[in-house]
Amino acid sequence: MSDAPSEAKMRRGQLLRRQGRLDDAESFFNQAIADDPQDDYAYFELALCQMDMQGRRRDSLETIDRAISLEPEYSAYHATRSMILAVLHRGQDAVAAAEKAIEIDPASAFAFVSKARAHLIQEQWSQAEQCARHALALDADETSAGNILAMALRFQGKVAESAGTVAQLLSDDPEDPMSHFNAGWSELQGGDHRKAEGHFLEALRLDPDFEAAREGLLEAFRARSPLFRQYLRYCFFMQRFQKGARWAIIIGAYLAFRFGSAALQRVSSGGAIALTLVYLCFVLWVWLAPGFGNLIVLLDRSARRALKRTEAIEGITVGGGLVIGGLLLLAGAAFNEMALMLAGAGFVAGAIPASLTFTNTSRNGRILFGGVLLATYATSLLASLVLVIAPETALFSQLKSFTVFAFIACLLCTWLGNIGGLRREAVQ
Repeated sequence: MSDAPSEAKMRRGQLLRRQGRLDDAESFFNQAIADDPQDDYAYFELALCQMDMQGRRRDSLETIDRAISLEPEYSAYHATRSMILAVLHRGQDAVAAAEKAIEIDPASAFAFVSKARAHLIQEQWSQAEQCARHALALDADETSAGNILAMALRFQGKVAESAGTVAQLLSDDPEDPMSHFNAGWSELQGGDHRKAEGHFLEALRLDPDFEAAREGLLEAFRARSPLFRQYLRYCFFMQRFQKGARWAIIIGAYLAFRFGSAALQRVSSGGAIALTLVYLCFVLWVWLAPGFGNLIVLLDRSARRALKRTEAIEGITVGGGLVIGGLLLLAGAAFNEMALMLAGAGFVAGAIPASLTFTNTSRNGRILFGGVLLATYATSLLASLVLVIAPETALFSQLKSFTVFAFIACLLCTWLGNIGGLRREAVQ
């Protein structure tokens, strides 16, 4: 590596980066590069800075590539490139970059940490565990490796082992926010949401900008509901499997339902209907539980401050939609009022696309699911109104048809919601 042209600028930039003043830090690193465009270490520091900046991760990849072009045999540069690729969700490329770092320096704990992280974002839990253990064997004080190991163990359902790893991390450094974050998830998976709340709150006290800890705290608040705890158990079970296996389980459950329903139909139509209702409730609850959980948090005066505006809106449209829709359906059934039942069905069905709209980071997803939500509300409420005013008109017949199509679209959202591009915007 070449000497920095201005030690003062580099030191100032490093200090600012550690303080989280990333825009100012970037300016000083750029000044150092302007002094010496061949300074590979200045590019390295700039890449680390950009990696933590909103919307600048692709820039950080170009920057670290520049550092590598100037000094291709430095392991840490390739390991950093792997970390950047990991946050860009380019898992296989991240693994390849980490392997290059290990090839250059097989004794680098940092290189094995980067490889463990690359496996982690691909949900390859056992490989992540192996790499994290290797990193700890090289450097027992590598906190990042310990936290990755705790996560990899927890994702595999090895809750006791994960908790033991976290306990050791907290013993070594009680002020590490990531260790408290992992402790919170270990407690949550172990079934103690109150202890989980404590750890997430401590992580946020140590690092107020720790977004993942805020999200974990919300999960702990939602887990105050017994129904939401059942949803979490399902999530913890499914996370043990890779994506292909999850799809196999989902499709297998659907086929089992279809065959079981057909078999029951020959014996008891009531049994077939009951099985269908159970299956639909299970499928729908998987999608609606987070939004309903947000309503629970919103109603808690002490917990609601953890909600973002979009999460609060989701709680109102999903949880509130289910409650209002359910009440309208019951009232309609009690008074034999079809208009009330139709409006109630619209609120209940609309909860599905609502759960995929407001907290969705994909612009295309928000447009698609938001469109279905608006169409469902509009058609069902208009049809209800026309049913009261002019039930025998052609307008009601047309609105009824549109409402049926909107309800079908709501059900299709439970499948479309599994498409990653409609749930998560590409990282910039």
